[in-house]
Amino acid sequence: MPMAERASIVVATYNRNEMLVDALNDLIAQDYPDFEVLVVDQSAEHTAEVKQFLEEFDRLPNGRWIRSDVPGLTRARNRGLQDVRGEYVIYVDDDVRIPDPHFVAFHVAALRRAQVGAVAGRVLEPNRAPLMVPRRVGWLGYLGTREPGFGSEASGWAETVRGCNMSFRRSVLEAIGGFDESYTKSAFREDTDIALRVRHSGYRIWFASEAWLYHLSSPTGGTRDQSIPVAEDLILNDVRFARKNLPPLQRALWLTRLYGSRVVKAGMMSGALVERHQAFRQALSQTRGERRHGS
Repeated sequence: MPMAERASIVVATYNRNEMLVDALNDLIAQDYPDFEVLVVDQSAEHTAEVKQFLEEFDRLPNGRWIRSDVPGLTRARNRGLQDVRGEYVIYVDDDVRIPDPHFVAFHVAALRRAQVGAVAGRVLEPNRAPLMVPRRVGWLGYLGTREPGFGSEASGWAETVRGCNMSFRRSVLEAIGGFDESYTKSAFREDTDIALRVRHSGYRIWFASEAWLYHLSSPTGGTRDQSIPVAEDLILNDVRFARKNLPPLQRALWLTRLYGSRVVKAGMMSGALVERHQAFRQALSQTRGERRHGS
């Protein structure tokens, strides 16, 4: 197959060991004829067994172990983008399992479709019913409340992508400047943000149900590290997304919903209403003046 058809899989990892090894073994076993796997590793250390595995992985013809000292999911995604050699770039999380050896081939086939700049793959979770919608996979509703249905069975056009299983034409990612590194810590909404920017650049998003994986949602490591103030971080990145990407009326509705759900409702349930209110005000202040999409 021509070199231009190479696929590059980027796995950003942070403080994960055995799960990372399992994911990489699944990727190494893919039957696509020309692919590479890049691990952008932000972990301070690994167990001896995992370190040995990564050293051996780095010696594979299509394996690369890239160390990064400063943790950050969007930063790691961009670091991988800088180093890839493929025409197509697939991003998966470090806590996934990919049983189907045709996973990469299905992503590439979808990216070859006319007008497609990005692909959302199907996301399943063990011991949980698939989250499905009859149409418009990835649509979050006008207020950001609707389940996007990335577990749906039927392929078709999609509105957004989900970060644990998504792919892009490399040329499209480079043209829009890669991932926005202002989405820090949990990087909540970074995948929604990149999806909207792909669409605004004139491309469409395809949902490929056959490109499926299991997302294990590990309670430790990744963006679930205990040092991250989760509630405050989610509020900040949700405000940032709305201010960057939404027109005035939808932005106002989105922020109203956000305050009602993540501040008032969640704050009363957790006994942290004052803290969440302060986090919301801080998020509004911190994102004031940030560059809007297209500006």
